[in-house]
Amino acid sequence: MKRKTNLFIMTALFFLMGGMACEKEEPYSPPSDPKQIILGKWEIIERGVGDVTEPYKSIRCVEYLADGRMAYYYYDTKEYIVSDGIYWIDGEFLYWGSQDKSLVYRYSYKFYEDKMWLQYITISATFDTFIYQRIK
Repeated sequence: MKRKTNLFIMTALFFLMGGMACEKEEPYSPPSDPKQIILGKWEIIERGVGDVTEPYKSIRCVEYLADGRMAYYYYDTKEYIVSDGIYWIDGEFLYWGSQDKSLVYRYSYKFYEDKMWLQYITISATFDTFIYQRIK
């Protein structure tokens, strides 16, 4: 009798563990509000023109703060500087600008996985596309 009980328990555990291994992982789903997604630290990992980007070694990371300011951390000097500039984001664009909004840069953006894709809209530049990686 004890042998049948042990065999039953081992068989049940086998199927239970097998079922757990077959569970599918949910795909990554960031928060739907871009104002929440952008908060935190980001580092440029690629830059380029249009859809053609190449790897880039960044000298700093940018932190988007909840109060609409940005801060920069420079790796070589270990300086943390809160910018005088501000940012704001809506359903279509990310804006970087001066406090009085006399100077404003506008970007298209996309968030995917732990990355952020930005592309200048308002100016011509040597590099107009940037891919950032979230820093945890």
